[in-house]
Amino acid sequence: MRVMLIVDGERHNLDADTGRTLADVLGTECGIAGYRVACPDGTCGACAVTLDGDEIRSCLMLAVQADGAKVTTIGDR
Repeated sequence: MRVMLIVDGERHNLDADTGRTLADVLGTECGIAGYRVACPDGTCGACAVTLDGDEIRSCLMLAVQADGAKVTTIGDR
């Protein structure tokens, strides 16, 4: 599925399988250096980002659910 994200002010148009998490896409497709998932269930907060102004755990959200959203990572806060 085609997904458009604005990550730290930069527009990304990419193809994402429907089962891929936002965390996976941020780290591999958007090239966010040092971005990682540190636990299996979102409790650690290492994958926290803001999505349209709300803090979320990106390991718990599918990339396709974020289509059209503005994502801000810790590096751009």
